[in-house]
Amino acid sequence: MRRIVGALAPDALARGPRRPGHRHRLPGGDAVRSESGRPQPPAGRAHRARGHRLGDRGPGAHAFPAGLPGLVKLGLGFLGGPDLRSLVEIGRAAEEAGFDSLWHAETRITRDSVTALTALAMETRRVRLGSAAINVYTRGAVLTAITWAALAEAAPGRVVLGIGPGSPDPLAQQGFEFEFPVSRLREYVASIRATWHEPVPVTLEGRHHRLSRLMPEVRPAQPVPIYLCVTGPRALDCAGQVADGVVLNAFMPASYTRRSIARLDAAAGGKYRGELAQCLVVALADDVAEAAARVRPILATYLVYFPNLAAETGLDAEFLTGLREKASAGGLEATFADLPDSLVSQHALVGPVDECRKRLATYRDAGLQLPILFPDPISMGRTVSELAAA
Repeated sequence: MRRIVGALAPDALARGPRRPGHRHRLPGGDAVRSESGRPQPPAGRAHRARGHRLGDRGPGAHAFPAGLPGLVKLGLGFLGGPDLRSLVEIGRAAEEAGFDSLWHAETRITRDSVTALTALAMETRRVRLGSAAINVYTRGAVLTAITWAALAEAAPGRVVLGIGPGSPDPLAQQGFEFEFPVSRLREYVASIRATWHEPVPVTLEGRHHRLSRLMPEVRPAQPVPIYLCVTGPRALDCAGQVADGVVLNAFMPASYTRRSIARLDAAAGGKYRGELAQCLVVALADDVAEAAARVRPILATYLVYFPNLAAETGLDAEFLTGLREKASAGGLEATFADLPDSLVSQHALVGPVDECRKRLATYRDAGLQLPILFPDPISMGRTVSELAAA
C-alpha cells in the first residue's frame, strides 16, 4: 500500500475523529478522504517529516497488558486438534494450572481458529486468547476486523489478533498464490485498524486491499492488539514497524530467536516495545527417542512443504533440497532417516520434563518473553500439569 501521511498516523488517531471532508493525502497525489471529499490543505510539516506509513502502529499499540497479574508467562497452543469439546476442557485446565494465554493456529487445512477461540472465550475467565495465525490471503481484512470486535465482546480485554501470510503449499491447495506477502501483511494491518478506528465512512486505497466508504457497525470497545506471526527477515522488519507483538514460528532454534530480536529492534529504530512470543513444539516422554519419533513426521512436513519456514531454521540449503527430493520420490517417510533424534531435539522440546525445562530456559535466555507450547496429542495433559510452572 502506498505511503500515507496523516490518515493512520498514531498521533493523528490519538487526536480523535477528523472533521468530515478532511482529505488524507498520499504522496503521488492519491488520497484517503471522507464522505464530502471537499479539498483541504495538505498535511502539515510535522506529519510529512515523520512519513508515517499506512499500517504504522495505531491507537492500540502496546495498550494491551503483556500477561495478567499472578499468572505464569507461558502460553498453550492448538493446531488441528483436539476436537472442540476436548479443546475447551483443556483450555479450562490450562487456565486453572496458571497458563497466561491460549492460542489457536490454522496454518494448515484443519480446524479454524475463530470457532475454537469463540468456544474458549465463553468458557474461560482470565487467560488471553489469540490466533497464531489467521491467514491474510484466505480471510478478508474487514471480516477479520469485525470478527475480532465480536470476540472482544465475549472476552473483554483478553483477545489478541495474530495474523500471518502462511506458506505457499496450503495456499496453493486453496487457489491462492503466495505473492507479495509482506506488502499484503502491512496493508491488512492498516485495513483492520482503519475499520476499527478511522472516522466513518472509511475509504482506503491499496494494492491488495481497498475500503470504499466502509460503514462498520461493530468496533471493539477496547483496543485489540495485533500480533504478526512471521518468520523471514522482511516480514520481521514489517512487524517491528507496525505490530503490537510478534509470534515467531515453530521449529526455530534459540539462535533464531536471538537474531529475530535484533532484527525487530533495528526495524523499530531502537528497542522493540511489543511482546515477543514463539511457538515451541513439545513431546514429553522419559525416553528422548520415543518423544522425537512423535515429532519427526511434523518436523519433516514443515521442512519439506513449508520452504519459506525451513529456510530460516539454520539447516543447510543442500540438506533441505535433499529432503524435498527424497519426499518427492518416496513420500515423507523417506526423509525420516535424515532427521535423527539429535536434530529433532535442536528444533523442538522433546524428552523428559526436566530436559524440556532446560531447553525452554535457553529460549528465555535468548530473550523470548512468551513461549507458546504446542504439545503433541500424547503430551497435552502432561504439558498442562507439569510445564505450567516452567
